[in-house]
Amino acid sequence: MIKYRLATPNDFDAVQAIENECFKEPYSTEDLHYEFEGNPVNKIIVAEKDGKVVGFIDFLITFNSSTIMQVAVTKEFRGNGIATQLLSEMEKSFPKEIDDLVETITLEVRESNEAAKNLYLKNAYKIVVVKSNYYKDGENAIYMVKRL
Repeated sequence: MIKYRLATPNDFDAVQAIENECFKEPYSTEDLHYEFEGNPVNKIIVAEKDGKVVGFIDFLITFNSSTIMQVAVTKEFRGNGIATQLLSEMEKSFPKEIDDLVETITLEVRESNEAAKNLYLKNAYKIVVVKSNYYKDGENAIYMVKRL
């Protein structure tokens, strides 16, 4: 059974390993430390199986909007609905106070990342625009939004 919970500093090494496995341009150790401990509007939720972190979602909440920074699941556990559940767990974690309600979720995804684009489209995200040369390697990003 997969458990979902807020990340703790003890999850850093596992998240960094998944980061390095899953992304063409993974966060540096310093950037990831900032996500864990320095960024006051950031949250990370991990997916855990038998005590091992197998996926995570890294997101920000600012005013009435959330931005997904990253979603990743180890290759071994892909295709089991973990990324979809991480999106759901993120939404469940949003503030419930009327003044702080999250109204939109935004993200950028590599134009070539068909699996991720399909995940987001399946979960009611809409394509808004293509951002040309968004990534360091020159690849375009697809900017997507979900309205809650």
